[in-house]
Amino acid sequence: MLATLATLSAHTTRRYAELGALLGLIAGIAVVAAAMPGLRRVGLTVGGILLIVGFGLIIYALHFGTTL
Repeated sequence: MLATLATLSAHTTRRYAELGALLGLIAGIAVVAAAMPGLRRVGLTVGGILLIVGFGLIIYALHFGTTL
């Protein structure tokens, strides 16, 4: 029953996957910006957090959602 409550519709699954991929893209840009001396710590921190959240959303959407 818990799996039935957590199941996402196809539309929601697609939106979560798209949001996760977008966060991954922004995280990549933040990590690249960390190459600049002034943005090193901030870029790596923001990039790491966004990667965690982005891939977490993709995993959640693929696990509980319907087929993309």
